[in-house]
Amino acid sequence: MCEPEVTAVEVNQRDLVDKVLARYPEEFTVFRELLQNADDAGAENFVIVFESPHGRASNGMKPDINSAKVFKWLVKNDGAKFQDTDWKRLTKIAEGNPDERKIGAFGVGQSRIAGFFSVFSVTDKPIVKSNGKMLFVKKEQLNCDRDKWTVIEMELKQESTIPRIFELTRFLVTSVTFLAHIQRVTILLDDTELACLTKTRNKASQSIAISEHMVRTSRNGTMTIDSVELISQEVNVIFLEDALVGGPKTFVTRAEPEEGERNPTKSKSFFSTEKMSKSNGRMAASKIAAAASEAPSLKSGAQFSAKCSIYSAKVTVSAKSNLEKGLESATKKRPPKDFPFEMVFFSKDEHDKQSQEEVGNSGFGSVFRGPQGLCPRLEAEHPARIFIGQSTAQTTGMACHMSGRFIPTVERGSIDLANGHVSKWNEELLYVGGFLARMAYDSEMSKVKDAWPTLQKTDAEQLALYAMKSFVFHPSTPDPKVSRLIKDAFYTCSTIDRFPFISDQGIRYTKDIRLYHHHFAHFMTTPVFPVELRPILTSMTLPEPLRIGPYTFKDVVKELNSRWLSEAEMAACLRWWSTSFGSQGPLDEQQRKWRNELLKAGRTHSGGKEVRLSSISKFIDGRMLSVRRSDDPLPDDTIPPTLIQSLTSFTIPEAFGWQEMSIIHWLRHLRNSPPDPAHDITRAPTFAQHVLSVLSTLWQTLDDNSRSEVQEILEDLTCIPTTISNVPHMMRPQAAYFPEADVFRDLPVVRQDLLMDFRTEQVLQYLGVQKRCDIETFISKAMSGDRWNAMDLARYLFTSAQEHVTRVMDMRIFPCDSGERRHISELFASTEINRALKLPVINCDYWDSNTQEALFLIRKGLHEYPTIDQLIPIASSKDDRAARHAAFTFLCGPLYETLLDKQFDPAKFSMYPFIPGIRDGRACQIPHGEVFSDPNWKVFGFGHLTDQFNKKNIAKLKIRDRPTAEKLFQVLESTPPKDPETAERRFLCMLTKRAVFSAGEFERIADLKIVPVEVSSEPRPSKISYEAVSPRECFLKSESYPEDHFYQQLFKFVDFGRSANAFLKACGVKERPECIDVLKVLLRCPKTFLKLAGDDHERYLTELRLIAVGHKSLPRKIHEEMRNASIFLGYRRGKSTIGRDGYSHEADEFELCKAEEVLVADDMESRRTFGDCIFIAPQEELLEKFYSEMQVKSLSSCIKYTVEPDKELLNAHTAHALRHSIIDKIPIFLHEFDEPRFRQGMRLLRWHDENQFFVRACRRLDVTKRLEFPYATTGLQGQKAHPTELSAETQPKDGVNVLWIKEPKADSYDIAAALCRLLFSTYKKNDVLSLMTILDTDINVLKRRGYDVDRILSEYRENLEKAEHGENPSNGTPPGPVQAPSQDALPGSEPVSDKPEVVSKFTKFLHWLRKDPKLGEIKLSEIENSIEKVKNIMKEEGGDNDLHISNREQVGGGKKQKNVAYCDEKKVAKTDLEECEDQHVGQVKVWKRKGTVLGVPSKEREAFGKIISDLAKVFSINQTRCHVFFHGEDSNLMGFNRNDQIFFGLEHYMQNHKDAPAGKAYIDWRALAKSCPLASTNLLQVLYHGARDGTCAHPIPRRASRAVVSSAGDEIPD
Repeated sequence: MCEPEVTAVEVNQRDLVDKVLARYPEEFTVFRELLQNADDAGAENFVIVFESPHGRASNGMKPDINSAKVFKWLVKNDGAKFQDTDWKRLTKIAEGNPDERKIGAFGVGQSRIAGFFSVFSVTDKPIVKSNGKMLFVKKEQLNCDRDKWTVIEMELKQESTIPRIFELTRFLVTSVTFLAHIQRVTILLDDTELACLTKTRNKASQSIAISEHMVRTSRNGTMTIDSVELISQEVNVIFLEDALVGGPKTFVTRAEPEEGERNPTKSKSFFSTEKMSKSNGRMAASKIAAAASEAPSLKSGAQFSAKCSIYSAKVTVSAKSNLEKGLESATKKRPPKDFPFEMVFFSKDEHDKQSQEEVGNSGFGSVFRGPQGLCPRLEAEHPARIFIGQSTAQTTGMACHMSGRFIPTVERGSIDLANGHVSKWNEELLYVGGFLARMAYDSEMSKVKDAWPTLQKTDAEQLALYAMKSFVFHPSTPDPKVSRLIKDAFYTCSTIDRFPFISDQGIRYTKDIRLYHHHFAHFMTTPVFPVELRPILTSMTLPEPLRIGPYTFKDVVKELNSRWLSEAEMAACLRWWSTSFGSQGPLDEQQRKWRNELLKAGRTHSGGKEVRLSSISKFIDGRMLSVRRSDDPLPDDTIPPTLIQSLTSFTIPEAFGWQEMSIIHWLRHLRNSPPDPAHDITRAPTFAQHVLSVLSTLWQTLDDNSRSEVQEILEDLTCIPTTISNVPHMMRPQAAYFPEADVFRDLPVVRQDLLMDFRTEQVLQYLGVQKRCDIETFISKAMSGDRWNAMDLARYLFTSAQEHVTRVMDMRIFPCDSGERRHISELFASTEINRALKLPVINCDYWDSNTQEALFLIRKGLHEYPTIDQLIPIASSKDDRAARHAAFTFLCGPLYETLLDKQFDPAKFSMYPFIPGIRDGRACQIPHGEVFSDPNWKVFGFGHLTDQFNKKNIAKLKIRDRPTAEKLFQVLESTPPKDPETAERRFLCMLTKRAVFSAGEFERIADLKIVPVEVSSEPRPSKISYEAVSPRECFLKSESYPEDHFYQQLFKFVDFGRSANAFLKACGVKERPECIDVLKVLLRCPKTFLKLAGDDHERYLTELRLIAVGHKSLPRKIHEEMRNASIFLGYRRGKSTIGRDGYSHEADEFELCKAEEVLVADDMESRRTFGDCIFIAPQEELLEKFYSEMQVKSLSSCIKYTVEPDKELLNAHTAHALRHSIIDKIPIFLHEFDEPRFRQGMRLLRWHDENQFFVRACRRLDVTKRLEFPYATTGLQGQKAHPTELSAETQPKDGVNVLWIKEPKADSYDIAAALCRLLFSTYKKNDVLSLMTILDTDINVLKRRGYDVDRILSEYRENLEKAEHGENPSNGTPPGPVQAPSQDALPGSEPVSDKPEVVSKFTKFLHWLRKDPKLGEIKLSEIENSIEKVKNIMKEEGGDNDLHISNREQVGGGKKQKNVAYCDEKKVAKTDLEECEDQHVGQVKVWKRKGTVLGVPSKEREAFGKIISDLAKVFSINQTRCHVFFHGEDSNLMGFNRNDQIFFGLEHYMQNHKDAPAGKAYIDWRALAKSCPLASTNLLQVLYHGARDGTCAHPIPRRASRAVVSSAGDEIPD
């Protein structure tokens, strides 16, 4: 049997130390552990010294704190000296302090070495000196000083920058919080003290009594809280030298460690290596110094302090044996018998102080705040933590730090709640934490309760909220179980339900606080939890027994039994009961018991007497409640109405068991028990009248028996208030009379105010009051006296027999105000206005047309007011001013509003001056037809109303606000303005009122001579005279044309101010001369035009460029005039002269020519040859193209070549090779050109066919050219043929196009030029160079250069085949011979083959519109006229081949084109637009002018956008090229084009078509053409030509008054 192999296990202790230390990644770990060890040794002072390599500099300067390098750390303490056992234990790993009373002794496993052995994280050779002895790791020559203190020296593994003093100090402040002995910590650099902190605990602690209901023993009985004390603690920090610090809010620039260095204050990661990245390399010394100088610093003597309360519990331990053994096994120590458990609490003042210091300390923050700060924030980052001597990473979940004999995990990041007995120990200890937190909470809330009466409510609430928020439990980290266990103990450590909480009355127990409810708020005095503080109630999540509950019925009964409620409180209480139980149907047995209990307890005061609900049996319902007075006496069994006024009467009987009080019950109470004289129905007339009023209101609800009972109660009472000759009396009902019976003032009549309610009259009649006396007595008294008035008579007769009424009305019995008696038909109502109008009025004390008496008299013939025919003559009176004023005021009153609308005819009273107004500056009466409401028209001599004139009266009297257009025309024609000032006032007036004029009327104004223009004459007269001209003849002054500009001699410029100019623009005055204006003057006399330009050909060319840009929008007729007029500037080479420099100079001559007399120089060689005998167009691209479009011939077309070959070489190899090269490559060249460029038949010339093209070679080639131009002058060169030196030229011969080349080598350029002359009617140099390159380049090279050779040749062959078979080629070229364009055709134009199709589509579209009922009525004749209009425009504007539209790009450009002021740019200079996002209409974008405040009207935008979209579809235009813009100021701006995009004016549409029928707007071409033919032309061209070739129209003229638009919303048919 073999023996097992034995292998020894070796432990690398140093690696073990490093790996264990790697579990402590927090900063300043070394200081924390050494500080803990010092406290265990009983040290009161702790000193940290950072030693620099050289100490203080030789010059005495202190080192730079920011960049100071240190090589050694010294840590000193004045605790107990090391004994032999300590030295022995220090040399061993994992053998901690066996004293269970020491914090450092109750570690677990490897954490025991974290005291001394933590130094190995920064040094490899630590030295410990104590009690005259020394311990070292590496043997060196060392001195052992007899220091009184224990010293640990740590020579760093490598030099490093000094740690941040601010952060180190903040760490130490937190670290000393729960230490038992350490009172002072000092930090030095060499011998320079940097910072010092002192901790002071008040020795006189305050004992806090533990109530009997508090459960002192933890759940498993392991720990018992014997006592709790409150200790005050203060920490002071002083920074004694200038120190660069890094607070929590400020990044501080520091010197970073050099390569290979590391920060010794931070523990190395478990997986880290010694190697560091070069990215953390050195910083130059200068940069360090600069950074330090700019960083914030704390000056010498900066002090910080913090005060806190330490709640300290004395805990005794009674661990069970199994727990004790388990702990001893896990920790190698027995648990302590007793220990203190402490908790830190910061007062609100201290918390606020630290918060202010954090934000106000020059960017450093607070030394007590931060990731490891002592003072935590409420509900914020850096929460409170669990301390095991020192801070761990485990948070408490609340705002208080806790310290106790917790057993941490190996990493010391949290406490161990997972491992057996250790977990049970920590859970028991957390119960102590929850117990102590509850004690602290009760104590702090008690303080708030005591201070509540002395504080403002807001301050008291904030103080209470702070205390409560401090004990809100949030999830703890990293182990959330910690906060749950503390929270559970916090709420369950008390056996009773007395949990203090905030209420509206201060601090109360939650069982005594109720949740707010609006039903109880007005009568309950129970403390209520404030609604606005609901968040704190939610966050504290009180357990069920401690939660704040709602009100209960017992609460209400308790409240009622405790006191007499006020009237308002009782009303609220009854309202609550009725709302809760009265509307739910019959009450059940329990609810009836509650009601009886409520009524038994309820009592209050109302109306000065006691009211007990138990004695109430009746209530007043809503009908009687609405008519009675609050002081009306009530029976004792009736509830006062003020207590039930908010209740509904139908719920009261069921809710309270009360019955409705009847009127009979009340009357019996008034008869039998009058409370006082003021409420005695027989003695107080006012109260009696009130009772009768109440009775009248309820009379209709009484049945016959009830009415009889009322009559029986009142028949013997003197309860009727009457008067006899204005003397009051109380009478029985049968002895009283109605007022109509007392015509002669001698009967006891019922008081008038009692009869204002007709219902009272019915009651009085039922009770027996009499109404009349006999008629004979009445007539006799009426004729003999005048003490009565018409109202009395009417009242009497109103109820009299008809024969009596007729008899009286036929008599002249009615007295008027003058005393005279008249017939009723001769009198007017007795009103103030009738008296003011001096009309005879009936005699009466008052007049009310709504009374029955007044209506009766009116029916019998009395005039209530005069008629309009009677009133206007009074208003026109010249004598009685008062009557005139009264008449006009009455006429404008509400009475005549309807009559004026229906009966008033202004024409009937046009000569009556009854309108008060102002004319020529003075107030007067003005006839109706000569006065207007708008005072602005006074500049035309009209009258106007005063400012006080009511707008409503203006409408009533049908006064116009403006004269008619015809009336204005009469004034303008008869009295035009004589000077600019008058003209400006008139123009401003018409500008603001331009809605008076229609588009046609504006056209009429444009021809009226209304613009005064200064008459220029030489010499200048002393007095300026003016002549009137029409707006069409004027232009607005501009800085563009100063006084010396020659335009000033051509045109009449005016300036009446910005606003008046706006009106003139609407009337035809242009902002500047446009192309058509300049052209008209030019055509009138070109030579005069040139002369006015100073015979300056450059100035003339400037105007010619303007015409070149804008001429395409002009009618064809103008083009004909242009071609026949001598307006084209031509240049001819002049004779050479010798200049001052001694050289010969040629000066070109210029002359005005017709189109047929000038040529475009497209052949510069010929230009040099024949330049002295022909006039050439200016050589710039814009003008050359303009000349060509005006049918000016090209020079090359007038040159004829004669070819004379000599000594032909048959079968020449070069000719054969050249022909094949041309055949192969010419299609590549031809592919780039369109059909119009080619000569007839050249587009599809069959180059491979020798019968159409051939190349021949010769030894000699004579080519001459001759100018054939009838307008050539007799120059030296124009009379003969000129030989050339060409080496190649084409010659048509017998139908074959022969290319002759000269041997031995023909020039490639000459070959290409000859072929271009063969192919094109005119060509450019670039064409020649392009062809030469293609011919000289191999096919494969062309392919590499990007030519799609195969596709081009394939298409070319297909086109040839199609042409041979009579089909259209794929590129649209027709088969067979192509007809050359006529001489009149514009260069660059193409046949318009799609015009019939466009007309057909437009015709179909218009007929579709006619069928749509939503678009309004559209006549067939209108459609036919519109179609004819389209055809005429397409025909008249340039014929079949007139491409009459172009945008700026199509005009071309040249070296001088940048100086051209384009017509479209002028017109839209003020239309810089910005896109309105999210407002597009389909594909049509919407824009508005930049800076426009007004928004784009949505309804009009949608309608107009749909119209543009529809019309674009008709003409097959891409809708994305169509845009709608909103200018907001200029409704005359119809549209413009820009960069191939079309813009249509929404403002113009709104002005002219918004309210028009939808379909009418689509086809309204005739009206458009009538108002502005050019506008209709351009709008059609925009749509028509845009569909053909993607071009845009020239800007649409601003004066277009109609647009072809619609608001239809249907899709356009295909």
